[in-house]
Amino acid sequence: MNDNSTNTSSTKLILPRSLAGTSLKHFRLEGLLGEGGMGLVYRAHDSRLHRAVAVKLLSSELISDADRKQRFLQEARAAARISHPAVAQIYDADEQDGVTFIVMELVEGKTVRELIRSKELDLLGAIDIGLQVAEGLAKAHELGIVHRDVKPANVMRTKDGHVKILDFGLAKLLDDRVGARPSGDKDSDSSQVSKTQSGMLMGTPAYMSPEQARAVPVDFRADIFSVGALLFEMATGQSPFQRDNFMDTLHAVAFDVTPSMNGAGVHVPPEVERIVSRCLQKRPEDRYPSARMLADELRRVRRDTETGLAQKTSWRQRIIEVWEQMRQQPPSRSAWFAAGAIGLGLALYFSVSKIGLGGMVFLGFGGLFFYRHIRDRPHRIQEQFVRRISKIPEVRLIAIQDHQLTVVVDHPVAQLYGRINGHLRSCNRKLYFGEPMTVSVLHELGPGQILKILRSPGVQYVREDVVQAI
Repeated sequence: MNDNSTNTSSTKLILPRSLAGTSLKHFRLEGLLGEGGMGLVYRAHDSRLHRAVAVKLLSSELISDADRKQRFLQEARAAARISHPAVAQIYDADEQDGVTFIVMELVEGKTVRELIRSKELDLLGAIDIGLQVAEGLAKAHELGIVHRDVKPANVMRTKDGHVKILDFGLAKLLDDRVGARPSGDKDSDSSQVSKTQSGMLMGTPAYMSPEQARAVPVDFRADIFSVGALLFEMATGQSPFQRDNFMDTLHAVAFDVTPSMNGAGVHVPPEVERIVSRCLQKRPEDRYPSARMLADELRRVRRDTETGLAQKTSWRQRIIEVWEQMRQQPPSRSAWFAAGAIGLGLALYFSVSKIGLGGMVFLGFGGLFFYRHIRDRPHRIQEQFVRRISKIPEVRLIAIQDHQLTVVVDHPVAQLYGRINGHLRSCNRKLYFGEPMTVSVLHELGPGQILKILRSPGVQYVREDVVQAI
């Protein structure tokens, strides 16, 4: 189901691999899905509800440890209380014939680790996954549950684009009452198992928080740090703290400065880097105070990124940009602008006295229509398209020949195609006359092909690193 091979747990899995075909209660095991830090995961069939499920078996070695076995069962009691679309649901937990097991929702799709390795994520896709993970964790945190092992292998995206957080096996209950049984129950002290013990290291080194690396008590802000590391890797393809060995990775998590996300040809909007940087602060109090607030920030930046903008532009900034554009105009064009402004002012002055206010309103509407007609002529629409698309970090080059636009991108990602074509449709709707534009999205071009395009007429935008590489 998911790969936890990098887990710090040194537990030796000694469950037999030949359990396929056997049954635990009314769950018939069909085939091994994978190995986790605490046991094996099988695909199974629920004969009562006639559905496919995942069954996680606790390893024989862990069963002999009462504390670990209790923590495993506590996982079920805690995670089963979480009801959220972004969290894999827990159905059942029990023991039979010496085998302790937990029954979970069977999630089919690709883990984020697989998506990163196959380069199937663009920036918008990474933000969308981070948003759904933050929303799922927010629900868990409200119930006093901390995941403590958020990483690419524990987050899966289904075929329909939904995200599921897997394996709350390292969950810690913030509320000592969670998981406790009524007085007199033989498991009444189960809440004590939830407390983080000094010296006990749980999690995956490159994604754990500094407080986890130091083996000190943690709270929900540890998950926020892990989400930051997840976002960093999804956006750049590289883990911020992964080093050559276990101890160096722990040291990097606890002490090293977070590297810049804008490196190795990757271009990340400043707003995204700001969010990730806040998540990855070493001190918990410097991170987001809640996963809900992090989700709100990601929702906003996702909206801005989807429209091709890294951040909203203030009126003051727009006025400055217009003034700078006017200053860069040649003197002859500036003279025409000045003459036009003076002529318009004189025309308005003499017209108001002759035709009255009603006539001026009529002329104003006519002038507005004429302005839009001129403003939205084809070459201005093309300029608008180029401005929007050039803000997408994955876009390397934009060229235009007549009504055909060529956009060269880093990776062939479906979400990226959708965004480019969405902008194209938006621009084509504004055309008052002329043929609509068409676009071709190209990727994996060699230096020779890039150079050929650069030497052709119509190049409108080239990313800086593309010029440097030629």
